[in-house]
Amino acid sequence: MKILLHRIDSFFNSLIFAKKCLLLFFCGAVIPLAVQNVVYYWQTERKIQGELLEKVNEGMDDKADKINSTLAEILSYARSCDKNEDLYRGLDYEYGGDMEFLVKYQELFQTLFSDRIASSVQIRRISVYTENLTMFDSFYVRRMDGREEGELGEHLTYLNMDPLEGKDGIYFRVAHEEGKFQGVQDSRSVSILCRMNYYKQFSKYKKLLRVDINMDYLEDILKESSLFENMLLTDSQGHVIAAASGYSNRGEPDVFDVSLNGEEKGQVLLERKVGEFPLTLYGIYDSGMISEEFQQSRKLSMGITVLCLLFASVCVYFITSGINRRLRRLVEQSGEIARGNFVRTKDEDSNRDEFGILERSINRMSAQLQELIEKEYKAEIQKIELEKETNQAKLLALQAQVNPHFMFNALESIRLKALAKGEKETADVIKYMARMFRNLISWEDNIITLREEIRFLDEFLHIQNYRFDDEFFYEIEIEEQAYGCLVPKMILQPLVENACVHGVEAVSEDRWVRVEGALKEEGLVLTVRDNGGGMSSEKLSEIREVLSGNGRETKSVGVLNAYRRLVLYYGEDFQFTIDSYPGQGTVCRLRIPVKEETLCIQS
Repeated sequence: MKILLHRIDSFFNSLIFAKKCLLLFFCGAVIPLAVQNVVYYWQTERKIQGELLEKVNEGMDDKADKINSTLAEILSYARSCDKNEDLYRGLDYEYGGDMEFLVKYQELFQTLFSDRIASSVQIRRISVYTENLTMFDSFYVRRMDGREEGELGEHLTYLNMDPLEGKDGIYFRVAHEEGKFQGVQDSRSVSILCRMNYYKQFSKYKKLLRVDINMDYLEDILKESSLFENMLLTDSQGHVIAAASGYSNRGEPDVFDVSLNGEEKGQVLLERKVGEFPLTLYGIYDSGMISEEFQQSRKLSMGITVLCLLFASVCVYFITSGINRRLRRLVEQSGEIARGNFVRTKDEDSNRDEFGILERSINRMSAQLQELIEKEYKAEIQKIELEKETNQAKLLALQAQVNPHFMFNALESIRLKALAKGEKETADVIKYMARMFRNLISWEDNIITLREEIRFLDEFLHIQNYRFDDEFFYEIEIEEQAYGCLVPKMILQPLVENACVHGVEAVSEDRWVRVEGALKEEGLVLTVRDNGGGMSSEKLSEIREVLSGNGRETKSVGVLNAYRRLVLYYGEDFQFTIDSYPGQGTVCRLRIPVKEETLCIQS
C-alpha cells in the first residue's frame, strides 16, 4: 500500500503545474458534474411534479372558495330583500291604475334594485314576480300569471332547479330560454330564486325574488389561473354553465363527460364541490407537460455543459500559465525591495485573486517603507517650523497686548491737553478716534445690531466732517424697527469710507453722504449714497466683474471685502448692487435676509 501511495505521489510531483490543474479540474469538476446532472434532473422532475400538483390543488381550492364567496354574497342579498317589509307591501298593494303603479315603481323597486346592480359586478339582473294583476311587467317587476315557479313566463329548453339545503324556499336555478335570444348571453341564466313568504300578513299574492348571476364574472374567475389547461363549472346534472375554454358559455349548456378527460390522455382531472351550492368545479391540467419540458431542458443542458467544460479547460490552462508568470514577477519585485528599490507593479488593481491580494500587499508594504523613511526627514523639518511659528505667535501676542494700550493712553493724553487749551472740537475728534480704535481692536462678536453699527458710523463721519473742515455734512436715516436687526460687524463702514475717500473728495463744495435703513418684505435694505464724482461705466463694469469672481483684483478693497463677508455669512441669499454715474455720485444698496437667526431684537 505504501509503495502504491509513493508511486502516485511521485507521478503527481512529476507533472507540471498546468497539467496538475487540468487533472484536478476533470477529477473534481467534470466527472462529479456529469453524475450530479443525472441525479438532479431525475429528482427535480419528481419534485416539481409534486409541487405543481400541490399548487394545482391549492388553485382549485382558491377558485372554489372564490366562486362560493361570490354566490354566498348574492344569496345574502336575496335573503335581505326577502326581509324587506316595504317590498312586501308594494307587491301586495292594490293599485288604482298604471300611473299609480308607475310612481310606486320608481319610488320603491327602481330605487331598491338599481343601486345594487350598479355597485355589484356579480349581479346581472334582479326581478320580483307576483300574481298581483294591478301591476304590469317592467324591468324589475314581472307578473306570474299562474305559471309554475320554475317557468316564470319563459320558453325553456333546459331547466335545473335545486333547493339549497337548510334554506327553505330558496333554489339554485339554471335555465336556457329558446327563441330570439338563443346563441347570446341572455339565453342562458343562472339565478338564485327565493320564494317570498317571510311576512305572513302580506300573503295575498304569491311572490318570487330572482337574482341573476353575471356569468362573465364567473368566467373571468375561471380564466385567472395559468396552471390549468381548462377549468369548468357544472350544475347538479353535469351541464357546463361556465368554462375557461373548450365549451360555449352561451346558449344551451353542454354536458361534461368525465370519462373523456381521464389520465389515459396524460391529463389529471381535479374536482371540487362549491360550498353549499349544487355546483361542481373541475380543473384539467396536463401532467406530461413537465416531462416534455424536462426532455428538452436535458438536451439543451447537456449541450451547454459540454461547451462550458471545453471552455473551462482552455481557461484553466491559460490561468495556470498566468499564475506562473505572476509568481516570477513577485519574486523579482521582492528582490528589488531587498536591494532598496521600492518598486510597485503596474496592474495591481486588475487582479482580484489571492495572487492579486499578495501583489497589492507587497505594493502597500513597499509604499509604507518608502513613506516611513521619508517621514523621518519631514517630521524633523516640521518640528523646526512649528517651533518658529510658536515663537512668532508668542511675539505677536505680546505686541497685541502692548500696542492697543499704548495707543489709547496716547490719544487720551492728547485729548486732555486739547481740552486744557480750550480746543474742544479737536478733543471731540480725538475721542471719536479712540472709540473707533477700541471698536476695531476688541472684535468679540462678528454679528451686532444695526444700532451698534450706526453708532460706529456716526463716530467715523464726525471725523470725516472734521477732516473736510465743515465743507461736508452727512445724514443717517434708519427706521426705528430696523435698529434691532442683526448685521455683520463693520459691513457699512467700507462703503461709507469709499464714499468719503473716493467720492466726495472729487467735489469742491456741498459734499454729503447719506445712510438709509428700512425693513421691507424682502428683508433689511441698507443704502449708502454720495454726491461725489461718480465712476465711469468702464470702472463700474470692472468692479462688478470682480464681485462676480470673473475679474482681476482692483483698488476697491473695502467694497470687495464687504462683499466677501456677505457671501461668507449669507451664501447667495443677499443682494449687493452698485450704481454710479460720472458727476452724479454713487449709490450702494444692500439687502440681507431677516431669518430666525437675524430676527429683529425688540429694543
